[in-house]
Amino acid sequence: MDRKKEEFLGRLRETFRVEAAEHLEVIAAGIVAMEHADDAELAAIVERVFREAHSLKGAARSVSLPEAEALCTELESIFSAMQRKAIASSKDMFDVIHVSIGVLSTLCLNPGAPLPLEIDEKLKQALAAIRRVIPEASDMRVSAPVAAAPTIAKPSPGINPIGIKTVVSIAAESVRVPTRKLGAILLEAEELVGARIVANARAAELRALAADLADWNQRRVHRTARSRRSGETITVSELLDTEAHYTKTLEGSLKKLAGSTQQDALSLAAITDRLLEDAKKLVLMPCSYLFGHLSMVVHDLAGEQGKEVDLLVRGEDIEIDRRVLDELKDPFNHLLRNCVDHGIEKPEARKQHGKPSRGSITITARSIEGNRVELTVADDGSGIDSGKIKEAAVRLGMMDAYEARRMNEADAHKLIFRSGLSTSRIITDMSGRGLGLAIVREKVEKLGGAISVSSIPGDGTVFRLLVPSSLATFRGVLVEVAGGNFVIPTANVARVGRVKPDDISKVENRRMLSLDQGPVSLARLRDVLELSGPDRNGNGETLPVVLVRAAGRQIAFIVDGIQGEREVMVKSLGGHLARVRNVAGATIASSGAVVPILNAADLVESAITLGEPAPLDDKSGVEVERRGRLLVAEDSITARTMLKGILEGAGYDVKTAVDGIDALTELKTESFDLLVSDVDMPRMNGFELTSRVRADKKLHELPVVLVTALGSAKDREYGIEVGANAYIVKSDFDQGNLLEIIRRFL
Repeated sequence: MDRKKEEFLGRLRETFRVEAAEHLEVIAAGIVAMEHADDAELAAIVERVFREAHSLKGAARSVSLPEAEALCTELESIFSAMQRKAIASSKDMFDVIHVSIGVLSTLCLNPGAPLPLEIDEKLKQALAAIRRVIPEASDMRVSAPVAAAPTIAKPSPGINPIGIKTVVSIAAESVRVPTRKLGAILLEAEELVGARIVANARAAELRALAADLADWNQRRVHRTARSRRSGETITVSELLDTEAHYTKTLEGSLKKLAGSTQQDALSLAAITDRLLEDAKKLVLMPCSYLFGHLSMVVHDLAGEQGKEVDLLVRGEDIEIDRRVLDELKDPFNHLLRNCVDHGIEKPEARKQHGKPSRGSITITARSIEGNRVELTVADDGSGIDSGKIKEAAVRLGMMDAYEARRMNEADAHKLIFRSGLSTSRIITDMSGRGLGLAIVREKVEKLGGAISVSSIPGDGTVFRLLVPSSLATFRGVLVEVAGGNFVIPTANVARVGRVKPDDISKVENRRMLSLDQGPVSLARLRDVLELSGPDRNGNGETLPVVLVRAAGRQIAFIVDGIQGEREVMVKSLGGHLARVRNVAGATIASSGAVVPILNAADLVESAITLGEPAPLDDKSGVEVERRGRLLVAEDSITARTMLKGILEGAGYDVKTAVDGIDALTELKTESFDLLVSDVDMPRMNGFELTSRVRADKKLHELPVVLVTALGSAKDREYGIEVGANAYIVKSDFDQGNLLEIIRRFL
């Protein structure tokens, strides 16, 4: 193939990626709907999915992707058989379909790229699995080389037989724009051509006036010089009359030009406003862009835990800035994980409480005034146990028992957004680290939005996200600090005002400010931003203060000046500055200066950190570092050596044991701060070792982290029963996660 054809095929495949993502999302959602549809609904769903698979097959053929084409053909054979009622729906069949969609999404993600050996093998397994489900020959099938059909073991609930997650997440790098939107922008662009012509004319008028003024000045100088040479006398009255006449003429010309320019400015403002609004609409996409893959997320999460969950979506046609939707993908994944993991009960438990065996999660989108959209995620699960939340907060040192007892339900619910707080009895690859909802809060607030939660024990939980429908502009409070200007998003500003130095007190080495709602921590914004420069607040006068709220906490910041609220246009920091602490973006002031937009959540966190210095040793004045002593129980010398190296590299004192018996002996003879253990070991396995530790009066509070190859839900549950604090599956092993978990327990 020559270079031009290769370039053309490359462009064609980029277009295919976008189209394939749309087809796959419809197919994935349809498969989930099939599993729960009655006979009356099933036929229509199968027809829709069949058509999507057929269209995807044709698209794959047009860009020379035979593997994707062959897999689509095999899927068509299943849908055709379902239409003919030649096969009945079954869990095994749907498992095969889910696997096939996962493989198909992988094939479509990088069209034309060399097929990795692993994916090639999984493709063959998927094709073979489909042919076992549909044994009869089909005239729709395309011949494809397939290895001898391997046996695919029956999966655990919800686990795909060949280990591929079916969350279709092919990022569209382009959007389809209706021609009516392009037509409106074209008309406005044409109007700008007229505005440019008028602006050129005004510039010509100004140049003519400037030239006329220069000519008049030159003539006046020449006249004065001539009169001096000739001895002619020019009276003051004559001079004033001449200048008055010219000034009046000039004034009239300038007034006329000023009036015309003002009209031009108003006209141009109207055009640019319309152009900006229509340009914003180009990046607006329906919420279905975000919601499309979530049904598969719920399906997989529920299957992994042996739960039955339906996902209902409303308002998917509401349009939001695509950049907002992209930022919300991770938060929604975390929210759904939280709903399935912590909210929805298992079928047996739901029946015991008089609920249907199948739980439900409902996602709703609706537009509200002020260029905002409300997104809600509601489940009908067990709700939030505020008692457990408070208990976890006290255990982790976030508050004392007295504060916990006084805290009301609503405030207790807000604690779930605090980083590191989790009520899970064990840390696994799915949950327990207390980071998911903290990430959700951070992402939403970074967008200039807000998140809240409400819950009724036994009836369910509702998360409400309020986000802007567009990121182009927002309102912010402009403040001056150390000779520079900064913008704080209005959504995070509770109040502004001035306070006297006498209103500031010191409590436990922190500055506090008394407000109507009680004492609030106080910090200088210049200190938080680590700025140097003139300090205008050292003269004892009243101090400008901005009260900032974020992440369920609030801090009052002393600034040098408050210049009021502004409508600002957001500019990103660019790829090379994707994440700068305390800064969310930038805007351009009317003077042309770049003004940073501050990240409210970062500011609050930074202020709290600034006010809580590391503990110091009373004698030396240096920071105290505590080295934990760990015991690693692992029968594999390779794994044992690896774990020992990782932990010692992190500064821990590590001793090893070759099995459970050896570990128990070490625990009884020496002192350790934490036990890391494998499960499958000779003589005494990790489950029994953990159980023995919990039964020992001296060891029963020792943190135990199980690191094992056993990843089934049953094994995890048994780990909880015997008393493990964390459960890490080796196939998902990440040393960063291991170290983070250990730090939490020490």
